[in-house]
Formats: sequence, structure tokens, C-alpha cells
Amino acid sequence: MTAESQARDTATPFMAAAFAGLATLVLWDTTSYTDADSFVFPRTIAIVLMALSIVLALQWLFGFGKTNGQAASGASTFRRIVLAAAMLGGALAMPYLGFLLAGLIAFAVILVTAMYDPWTPYRLVVYPVAGAVIVGGFYLLFSRALQVPLPTGLWTGF
Repeated sequence: MTAESQARDTATPFMAAAFAGLATLVLWDTTSYTDADSFVFPRTIAIVLMALSIVLALQWLFGFGKTNGQAASGASTFRRIVLAAAMLGGALAMPYLGFLLAGLIAFAVILVTAMYDPWTPYRLVVYPVAGAVIVGGFYLLFSRALQVPLPTGLWTGF
């Protein structure tokens, strides 16, 4: 084993602590909310985020998920940047395109960017259909079932 492969990953505990801190900030911020409809969702997400951050830190502490010491390739870094940009772009496009259209576009960009395996006829059909069902399902869940007002943009009929 080389010294490089024995080097301990420091980004994992740092990010776990950062996300746990963010969850703590959200929990603290929601203490001033008086309406239960306003604080249930952010508190739930914050608690899940904190729990997953703790699990990640414990995995790192006990040595689970060690890599073989290889640094991320340039292609992997590019994919990560595109994935983050797609999520940010989708969020910024929502007021103009609406939740549904922006979500579908962001999902398509993420799908193409994150696809490591070769495209097969099955994947060309099933993955976009599954993505449309997932994004449409979240749209219906939030807009119809939970009555959350979502940006409509050009999709004012939905």
C-alpha cells in the first residue's frame, strides 16, 4: 500500500459536519414559526439531513467505504460541476418555466450527465419515462395533495 492510498479522506467528515450544521441552523430558524404548516416540512428535512450526516460521519470514523486512493478523474470533476449546475439552473429557471418544465429539463440534464453505462434501447425508453413519472409525481404530490403553491411559469394550466 502506498502512502497516497493510505491517506485519510478529510472531505467526508467536513461535509458531514457542514450539513449537520446547516440542519441545526434550519431547526433553530423554524423555532420562530408559529404555524405548524410552515415548520413541519423544513424540520422533517433538517432532521433527516442531520441523521444522514451523523451516519456518514460514523461510516467515515469506522472506515467504511474507503476508496482505493485514486483521485477523481477530470471527467468525474466535470460531471460533478454539471450536476450541481443543472440543479442550480433548474431551481433558477422555475419562476420562468414553472416547476414541471424546469424539473423535467433538470432531470434530463442530470440523467445524461450521470449516465456511466452505455445507452441501450431499453434505457433510451425507460429512463426518460421513469424521469417524467418521478417529476410529474412530485408535481402532483406537492401541488395537488399537499397544496403547496409551485411556480407555474408557462404551465399556468396545471
